[in-house]
Amino acid sequence: KPAELDEFGQLLASCGLNFSEEDLDRQVAAFPLVVFANDDDGAFCGFMFGSLERIGGTPSILWGPGATRNGKNSPEILKLMTGELARRAGISFPDEDVLVGVRLHQASCYNMLSTYSSVVPRPGYTPNGEERAWGRRLAKRFGHESAYDDRTFMIKHTGRKIPVVPVLDTNGVKTTGGSKVVQLVGQLDATKGTGMIAFALAIAEDLSAGVFNAAR
Repeated sequence: KPAELDEFGQLLASCGLNFSEEDLDRQVAAFPLVVFANDDDGAFCGFMFGSLERIGGTPSILWGPGATRNGKNSPEILKLMTGELARRAGISFPDEDVLVGVRLHQASCYNMLSTYSSVVPRPGYTPNGEERAWGRRLAKRFGHESAYDDRTFMIKHTGRKIPVVPVLDTNGVKTTGGSKVVQLVGQLDATKGTGMIAFALAIAEDLSAGVFNAAR
């Protein structure tokens, strides 16, 4: 609804991500799901776009753009929202491993992805050809095919017009994993058209057991 999109835009702007109305409309068209988070009083405190789909036949969870209000509960809210997509994936893709893909610009978002198995890229690891191909598939799905480097997994815009990369903002989450993770992600700025494509694997047994679901 227009009022909800306006609320989304205001929240993203508070994180330094200024989306136009057209930008948000494109995200609505690109992602069939949106997860809302409200506090105990019903006040809006976070959202994220998402999708459950098959990419080349492989069941996938896509974390789309989103954000939370800054505060001590930000990590829990983000875990609830990503956990809701995982819960739905366990129902939609029973007995199947599911790929989880995201555009990010912060090491803290990478840390959230590392809850899953076989994260790519990762420190000290050289991705194989199939993993690089998956990076390209995700870059194309997210709309960054021409600006994507499949060796670094980075989105690098060099044109005169610099678009905001629609990332999942995780500013309220503490970065863990040490300097290697920080160096891997580097100094990315979604407002200057840079970001990273990363992905991991949600094992079927973990999805069915609700490992990734957060308590409500």
